[in-house]
Amino acid sequence: AKSSYSLFLWILVGLLEASSSGGVFALSSSFDESVQLQPTPDPPLLDVPTYSLATRDKKNGQTGMNILTYVSPISVRPDRIWALGLYKESWTHEQFASTGEAVLQLLAPHHAKLVRVLGGSSTREVNKQEKCAELDMPWIPFSEDGDEESSSIQVLPGCVHYLKVRLVGDLIDCGSHDLAMCKVESMFVPTTTRDDDDDDEDDNNNTANKQAL
Repeated sequence: AKSSYSLFLWILVGLLEASSSGGVFALSSSFDESVQLQPTPDPPLLDVPTYSLATRDKKNGQTGMNILTYVSPISVRPDRIWALGLYKESWTHEQFASTGEAVLQLLAPHHAKLVRVLGGSSTREVNKQEKCAELDMPWIPFSEDGDEESSSIQVLPGCVHYLKVRLVGDLIDCGSHDLAMCKVESMFVPTTTRDDDDDDEDDNNNTANKQAL
């Protein structure tokens, strides 16, 4: 509390000195009034989180994934609502429009090597699951109750957060993308479970640890 009070006094003294010397007013007049705004075709560069949306083909159960950056939470109560921008030509768009269910995965830095596979190719032409496995990122079953056999969709290992989402209403046409308003039904973070018999092996074999969602 004492340090906070000292910081407050330091800021107050600084403001009083600036005001008495004209510094506060000088700051507002330091902008070049001759500068004019000009149009630009370039949008601002935004530093936003990167996600992957895991969807499932309800005909054959195949999981597909893409890369998403057009993602934003827009409401908290009474339900958590998130907005997703889905590229119309993608397999992910097609499947999500059909099932209305998916798992939104917040990626971590170690997933950077997957961006080209998940975002630069189509599930219609490339087996993304095999490609991710080749990059040491094998897909794992997504299970809310820990029963992998009941899992109907797969996800990436080691994501920061997993959100199970469901489409609310219809997709909204926004040109190249459709806007999907989604209700967050449940949220998960990765945990590591291990058997007592494997404790001695874990130090030398990271694959002994099993990720449970």
